[in-house]
Amino acid sequence: MNEQQNTQTVQEGYSFFNKGDIPNLLTLFTDDIEFILPGAADTIPYAGVFRGKEQVTTFFTKLHDAIQYERFEPQDFIAQGQKVVALGYSKGQTRSNGQIFEEEWAHVFELRDGKISRFQSFTDTAALVQAFQASKKMAF
Repeated sequence: MNEQQNTQTVQEGYSFFNKGDIPNLLTLFTDDIEFILPGAADTIPYAGVFRGKEQVTTFFTKLHDAIQYERFEPQDFIAQGQKVVALGYSKGQTRSNGQIFEEEWAHVFELRDGKISRFQSFTDTAALVQAFQASKKMAF
């Protein structure tokens, strides 16, 4: 696939994600998809490495259970060869305590045969840790 087609696949994925259509999003991934999210899972519930569609489905469940997004916006796309980088912005709140956070992020996608085979997120983990840890400070 060429860079334009790869970018379109990634953009389609964001469209499915923003609609909450995870079953169709999963069709864009290879069976051996690898998702990498920074942070410690004991603080950021959906952080870690997830391999295969079953584990990636678990990631999306953890993300949904932890975060409610007000805004999740990919803003720029940069493609070279079989890689697409998306730069974006998110604003949301933790479901555990309603703590609001904002972050800018970069997502790196690798594609193989027209499907996404690897996803890695680079984000402001400090903002997320602060939001999630606020619930621990508030707990009695």
